[in-house]
Amino acid sequence: MAILSLVVYGSRAREDHSVDSDTDLFAITDDQRYEMIVEGTTNIACYPLDQAISRAEGGDLFFMHIALEAKAIYDPSGVFEKVKKSFLKKENYSSEISNASELGFALVAHIKNIQDYYLLNKRLAWCLRTILIARSAERGCPTFSKEGLAEVFQDPDLIDLIALKDCEVFSAKAYPRFYSAFIKYGCSPNVQMPSDFSDLMVYFLEQDNMMGLKTARLLNNDIEFDGYSWS
Repeated sequence: MAILSLVVYGSRAREDHSVDSDTDLFAITDDQRYEMIVEGTTNIACYPLDQAISRAEGGDLFFMHIALEAKAIYDPSGVFEKVKKSFLKKENYSSEISNASELGFALVAHIKNIQDYYLLNKRLAWCLRTILIARSAERGCPTFSKEGLAEVFQDPDLIDLIALKDCEVFSAKAYPRFYSAFIKYGCSPNVQMPSDFSDLMVYFLEQDNMMGLKTARLLNNDIEFDGYSWS
């Protein structure tokens, strides 16, 4: 697999990182498939050029992040600039908000049955951050850092909740706060949502909620956790 372009995004691109921050990299490759490579605290999201352009043209939130904040480290043929220029913001991000809200509500509802607290906290933080990024994009001021989101929504409590993504222990006081945040910024909970992880997999698949499906599989011990997150 040859790398055509390599960029840094997230906190290290914004230069608001700490000594413990992950290093998040985005690579455009000559391969035919997406791959996430995780080495310690370094994550590399590898995309074929055609797939990257397609996702950017579709207004994908991750590619909004890449288009607006990423900084090129290596881009000799200008393919990263091509991806950036192909990004088209969607009129609304209702499906992303709905999917993240439903996964968030499902996690909160199953807290007593979840033993992997690292996965639980990381996914809850991902859900909340996805909702907030989508809402900020709809407002015309897309924002990605936890501090920036707290400022946009005038809610300092968001900083501590999003920071929980790296927490490996049970945080009883945080989970009701997550629920309240999903109610405030996301969608109303669906009372028809299944209570069993196996049924949740079917439900999320039918809703085209891929992060929900992946998480339900992880919690059902079907696949191993790959460590992916936004930073």
